Amino acid sequence: MKHQLNRVVVGLAAVVLGTATLGCGFISQAKQAVDNLTAVSDVMDLLDRSAQLTFTANYTLVDGGGTATVVQQPPNASFTGRDGRFIMTPEHVLMCTGKGAQATCQRSPNNGAEPGSADYSAHLQAVAGGGFISTPMALAMLTIASVTPGVEVSKSSKKIAGLASTCLTATGIPQDQAENTVQAKDYTVCVADNGVLTAFTATGTDDVKLGVELAEFSQDVDPKAFVAPAGVRIVDVGQLEPPR
Repeated sequence: MKHQLNRVVVGLAAVVLGTATLGCGFISQAKQAVDNLTAVSDVMDLLDRSAQLTFTANYTLVDGGGTATVVQQPPNASFTGRDGRFIMTPEHVLMCTGKGAQATCQRSPNNGAEPGSADYSAHLQAVAGGGFISTPMALAMLTIASVTPGVEVSKSSKKIAGLASTCLTATGIPQDQAENTVQAKDYTVCVADNGVLTAFTATGTDDVKLGVELAEFSQDVDPKAFVAPAGVRIVDVGQLEPPR
């Protein structure tokens, strides 16, 4: 993904050089897009480092909706929240929901999709809460915002849960004219030097914030995170049913 992003930057630079006669406003917007993508590309470099990490990360939902835990031990990953657990192994993907006698895990073959892909993002939010977002999802949103005219991406640094982090904030996001629709007006994503997501916050046009912030990080993992909870009924399916 880093290389794809770099190609986009080069392409935009070519547009800037080839259309200098179109006026200062256009050139300014194109230069801002290049600057934005360069900043995002730097954070992608950090993200690349996290793919092979073994860790447990506990997050607090910014909206006060609870907590979420991410456990990774390549090639396995697990996401646990107030409403269930989402598990990925090389062989299977499991979506576990419900409590007590009603607890059930759907189990489908792993088709190779990433946890942050469109295929599974809704499932992650269903178990971890609407404010939960994975690192690939957060950076995908920032990448889209960075090439949108009028959007500016700024870079800063801070420590979160003891981890030095690079933060990107996208502001000036244009709004649709649809009535009674809450839209995001800014995003902030922070990634630690080891590539772990340390914070994501989105502010809506209603001024409500959603997202996550890292509360605790450890390089230890519990192998039980990658299996269905004890006593839960497992139902084999060809494909996970969409969250309700």
